[in-house]
Amino acid sequence: MSYIALARKYRPSTFDELIGQEDTTTSLKNAIRDGKVSHAYLFTGARGVGKTSAARILAKALNCLNPQGSNPCNECEHCREITDGAAIDVLEIDGASNRGIDEIRELNETVKFFPVKYRWKIVIVDEVHMLTKEASNALLKTLEEPPEYVKFIFATTDAHKVLPTVLSRCQKYDFQRIPFEKLTAALVKIFVSEHIEYEEDAVKRIALNSEGCFRDALSFSDQMIAYSGGKLSTAVVDEVLGTSTNPLINGLYAAVISEDTAQLDEFITKICGMGISLQFATERMIKYTRDLLLLVQGAASVYKELTADEQTFYKSLSSNVSVERLYALFQLLQNLYGSVRYSTYSRYAFEFGMFKAASLSRIVPLPVVNVAQGMAQPAPPVATKKPMLNDTATTSTAPTSEKKNLADARERIEQFKADMLGRTEVQQLIKLFDIDVEREVKVVEREH
Repeated sequence: MSYIALARKYRPSTFDELIGQEDTTTSLKNAIRDGKVSHAYLFTGARGVGKTSAARILAKALNCLNPQGSNPCNECEHCREITDGAAIDVLEIDGASNRGIDEIRELNETVKFFPVKYRWKIVIVDEVHMLTKEASNALLKTLEEPPEYVKFIFATTDAHKVLPTVLSRCQKYDFQRIPFEKLTAALVKIFVSEHIEYEEDAVKRIALNSEGCFRDALSFSDQMIAYSGGKLSTAVVDEVLGTSTNPLINGLYAAVISEDTAQLDEFITKICGMGISLQFATERMIKYTRDLLLLVQGAASVYKELTADEQTFYKSLSSNVSVERLYALFQLLQNLYGSVRYSTYSRYAFEFGMFKAASLSRIVPLPVVNVAQGMAQPAPPVATKKPMLNDTATTSTAPTSEKKNLADARERIEQFKADMLGRTEVQQLIKLFDIDVEREVKVVEREH
């Protein structure tokens, strides 16, 4: 028997096997149990989270000859035909390749005929947002008042592109990305069933890179098993996913955090020499900044997603960083990402961005941060003179006109602005964050 890919072999066949979609599956099972199945459903969500699988499971559950509660038995003739794609009364249409008005007219004529073999005629339209506007409008009448034996199930990754007139005629269910813990647990269960040796950190890497997509996780696993001969190690995962270059990027990021500008050129030269995408390197450092900020702030959830090496790496950096500096670094890297992506001189932009990132504490004076507590130490309060009762300048009977007070206030604002703009560090801060000083001053004047 030919090999079956893991993504196909372990495709969910019952509602209980759908991972991370408990709200949706509970609603569908209750509707089947109570006999209140709607005539049209719209399943939305990211790729590989179970939308089309749920549509097929619902089709089997409605036509199963031996239902197990609200789940299909997957053993009767009807269930096997639907699983194999050979069911005459279950029409599965690809919205991307059958998107015109002629195809929808043909569908409208087809649903007028009674089911040949099953109790229900099921129409599954995948990627329904790809239908043209005219095709969607042609479907409205049938979708609003379909024959009593027809059920429509739509699936899409871009729900906002579906016409509101179609949305209003369907029950809409949002499929969520699969949580990290549930995805890793499902992968471990599959690896044990397939007798595949694995490292815990390798499973974490696979789950993290799949971004909550079960199909992606299984496809990655298939590729790595073929590469390694059945042993999943962290080194294999890094090699296959292209993250084996991370040590260089890690070294560059550590040099940025420690402000060791002497090492920057060496790391950048090695990264460019190995052909590593500068856009990818910037993406990784943006993620590092995000993870490091969460760790400094004391967010325990981020530890679950990190391997042992990553935890050690971030802990070594946390003693040299502050929350305020991470805020500035994140914004700088975001701007650098756009520059590297679209600039003709991407390497020059990357080099200048790295040296600027490694000089943030000199460009922007930042408060001292207690890294252990993850909180900035407050600046000392500014001493202010409290008015005395006999101070004629502050009593309500002071003969100062309102116009003179306003003029004095404006004069103080102008003097303060001149003093601040005269400071070198303020000028550098303005250039770094592209601040419109005149606009900000006008906002302050309006508020006060």
